[in-house]
Amino acid sequence: MIKCRLNWTIWLFAPVAVAMAAFGVVAPAQAQPTPPPRVIATPIATPTTTAQSLQSLVGHAPAGGKRWIVSDSVAYGQAVKSGKWVHTPSGLSYTGCVFHVSNHATVRNGLITLPSGATKQLKPCEYPTLAYPGAAKPAAVAPTAAPAATAGLITPAGGPCAFGSGGDYWAASCYGSQPTWVTSMTQKQAVPNDPTKDGALIFLWGGLEDANGDTLLQDVLTWGANGNIVTNPNIWYVTPWYLWSNNSVIGASIHVGVADTLVMALTASNCNGSGDCTWVLQATDETNGLVTSYTVGSEVNFTLVLGAVMEVPTAQGCVETPPNGHAAFRDLVMTGNTGTITPDFGTSTPDPQCSVSITQSSTGADILWKA
Repeated sequence: MIKCRLNWTIWLFAPVAVAMAAFGVVAPAQAQPTPPPRVIATPIATPTTTAQSLQSLVGHAPAGGKRWIVSDSVAYGQAVKSGKWVHTPSGLSYTGCVFHVSNHATVRNGLITLPSGATKQLKPCEYPTLAYPGAAKPAAVAPTAAPAATAGLITPAGGPCAFGSGGDYWAASCYGSQPTWVTSMTQKQAVPNDPTKDGALIFLWGGLEDANGDTLLQDVLTWGANGNIVTNPNIWYVTPWYLWSNNSVIGASIHVGVADTLVMALTASNCNGSGDCTWVLQATDETNGLVTSYTVGSEVNFTLVLGAVMEVPTAQGCVETPPNGHAAFRDLVMTGNTGTITPDFGTSTPDPQCSVSITQSSTGADILWKA
């Protein structure tokens, strides 16, 4: 297991090659070839392509409560121009479909219960989630030697998966755990340097998703302004996200600083035999002591693990990314209904901007790019 509790400043500020060597991580250019990953079937919500105007889409969500994703550049442009939509780790969402909760609130069956005991019923979102142009989604990874007729049809007990090309996902690692479902995921992240130039919106995160791609749990390290969530364009902050169907619930955002050590924890309790659990989403800044946390009652189990993701919804160039060119994830520990999970991740660079690359082990990851 990679240990880094005493060495955060080394890998944040030392040259990348030196920092990676200190952790026993081999730079991508020197990495040895790895065998092709096994195939794992991972059905994920697929964007619907449409040429309709944004106004004509509102109020016409398909039945069944599944995530409604629309891929249309015209509607996307209209939404951005309106200023009434915010960026989420799943796409562009109408502000009225993103609900803010305070620390220690509980969300269950569409009902928000605040620490005071006050409640608020969430209404189903009548707006689609707008996919980022060319957005990638996690999918099965077929070995290059697999016959075309069988590629993507084999379903082993678990294995790596990856993202397709395009979109705002610069780098990602992915693992499917089924039939085991996840009961906890904890890892550390380091806050990178501030970008040289303001203007980008950057998400760095790990998280859990259900097999259908309709529900997502994650603690997200974010740089940049994002609608009414955080308006300051030049700070790092952490926000817990719970996304299901076309709704999102977010916890309080905490301001974090360069070189801070973050502990991102997703922890389940009171699980039934189907894997429906009570989850605590908690992010802790070990450096400044700030904590953000709230509770979610899920109605699905989580079998898709996204270990390390760099998502850049908006950026005009590499100068808007952190100049140290390194996002580090460490001390990943996971459990499931059958015991300890040792994930065998697949990695991908769906939108390889700025020469981005990713290396991922069962306990940590490094995302590198040229700023």
